[in-house]
Amino acid sequence: MKKLYAGVALVFFVLSFSSYAIGQQRTTPASADTSPHVVSADQGEKGATTESQGDGEAERAQGDKHYYGREATQSFEEAGKWYRKGAARGNAGAQSMLGFMYYYGQGVPQDYAEAVTWHRKAAEQGNAASQGMLGLSYYFGEGITQDYKRAAEWFHNAAKQDDVLSLGMLGILYEKGRGVPQDYGKAAEWYRKAIGKGDTTFQVFLDRVLEKIN
Repeated sequence: MKKLYAGVALVFFVLSFSSYAIGQQRTTPASADTSPHVVSADQGEKGATTESQGDGEAERAQGDKHYYGREATQSFEEAGKWYRKGAARGNAGAQSMLGFMYYYGQGVPQDYAEAVTWHRKAAEQGNAASQGMLGLSYYFGEGITQDYKRAAEWFHNAAKQDDVLSLGMLGILYEKGRGVPQDYGKAAEWYRKAIGKGDTTFQVFLDRVLEKIN
């Protein structure tokens, strides 16, 4: 039953990945421009190199166009090429997207260990989406040794940036006493925060823990 609850949380996350990821890439990296340079699809590598100014943001933006099929033909393979260029320049958003692509096997073979590598690079730069995913990897032991304490640490880091996945997962950790002391009150607080940020899927989790408190 415990695995079922955790699995449900992951399903919720997978279903909301597209909007979740693009929203985080636009706002969380410390070096990211909230109004990134826009490179038209026909400018190609030369245009991106000229406008990136060494931060990889133009390459990341070009990768987004191919990933989401906006102003360019949708192609995970092409998106991956641009994200790699941006990641090589240290762009946290590009690194994070590579992490997602390896996690889901989009344009590349599914490889949880490789996903962890890229998410860690982005997470260490403050990217909330990757901090949450790194926490999830530790929670499930995907591509890395399972460690609830480390999962809690990364979820807490991302929660400071109001990362919805991490807010909800902290509720699960406190409810189950995994990596943190079991505390139904704190679990309810974290579930409420996730719900307050618009993720009503955690309402069922809140209802369950409130029954335990009462």
